[in-house]
Amino acid sequence: MISEVSVHEKQNNDLPIKNEVDMLRCDVPDDVSKSFDSCIDLTLTKRPLRSRILHHLRRLALPIALGQLLSALIATTAIASNFLANFGVSLPLVQNLPHYLLLAVIYGIVSCTRFWSNPHENSHSLSGKLVKFFKTRGWQYFIAGTIDVHANWAMVSAYAFTNLTSVQLLDCITIPTSMLLSRFCLKTRYKWMHIVGVIICVIGSASMVGADYLAASIKGTTENSTTGGSGNSQHISSVLLGDFLVIAGAIGYGISNVYQEFLVRKYGMIDYLSFASLSATIWTVIYCSTLERNAIIEAIRVHDPAKLPSIVGCFVGFTLAMFLLYTIMPMALSKTNAVLVNLSLLTSDLYALLIGIYLFGNNFHPLYLASFAAIMIGVFLFASRDPIFRDLVETPEEEDELRIGL
Repeated sequence: MISEVSVHEKQNNDLPIKNEVDMLRCDVPDDVSKSFDSCIDLTLTKRPLRSRILHHLRRLALPIALGQLLSALIATTAIASNFLANFGVSLPLVQNLPHYLLLAVIYGIVSCTRFWSNPHENSHSLSGKLVKFFKTRGWQYFIAGTIDVHANWAMVSAYAFTNLTSVQLLDCITIPTSMLLSRFCLKTRYKWMHIVGVIICVIGSASMVGADYLAASIKGTTENSTTGGSGNSQHISSVLLGDFLVIAGAIGYGISNVYQEFLVRKYGMIDYLSFASLSATIWTVIYCSTLERNAIIEAIRVHDPAKLPSIVGCFVGFTLAMFLLYTIMPMALSKTNAVLVNLSLLTSDLYALLIGIYLFGNNFHPLYLASFAAIMIGVFLFASRDPIFRDLVETPEEEDELRIGL
């Protein structure tokens, strides 16, 4: 079992890292906390400057690297979706089904194998095991998978009604949603440095929207085509519907990420990936069979057989990117928190744009680089100070080996 006590027992001869200091401070009075902080700061100042710099860089490298890897994977899914749109394929539910199914099968096998090989669990009957599982966590995985499916569906569907600029602006609602939920549900305390980092990231995201307009004006269009859009000829009601879908999807992502952080910290990533994905698979199959059945038949009939390999390749690329995204996301959440992950994902639009310059002929504007720099500065500021977790949960010991080196 990994806990605060065990971590400090292992590192009793080393200088505590900042995350450990913050977590310990939650359980002591403020006056003791302040004196403890002063002791740690005094010890840190005794280190050579080079050692202190390397210490902070090592602590920042992993969460930022994981966040940018997730951002690059999201950009990959956007490029694959854009290729499918160019081929005339618009099946958002069918597009999400393979990776949900793949996650449920692969991690379901691992979870079931671990479950049956547990000698403590083998002493109970099968019905007793199932009842205990669904009472403690099964229903939570079902809710998590349900939220994730509907958030994905709302966000993907929004592109048919509104434009990319609106999606980029309104998608930032995920950040305050995850911060509020982390504060009130996970009892996470944020510092002024975190607030400043979030504000800078949002400013960087807003400037990226401005760069979209400037780049589009060069081409004489209303938007870049990195992920597709709807244009200015839409009726106002359709635009409002699209904006509402983006808001709903952004709030859903915020809820999903915080809930995922809670479940992963409490029960581990394997069970979450297997059973939440199973729930998402069930919902997606139901929706595909009822809402996209005719669209699937029509897509099979009208498409040129010569384009079929390219379409299948896009589906495979999208599925693999989403599989890696959903696999790495719990690892990132267990090492950081939902807010930092969402801040890191703001750079995905820039990655998709840079790839789209070569693939789709998108226009580039120097403001994109300034936007990226602002977002990364905000991410560094947020990651430089760890938030305080009042109610820490233990990581299942079965997950420990999977996190070595992460």
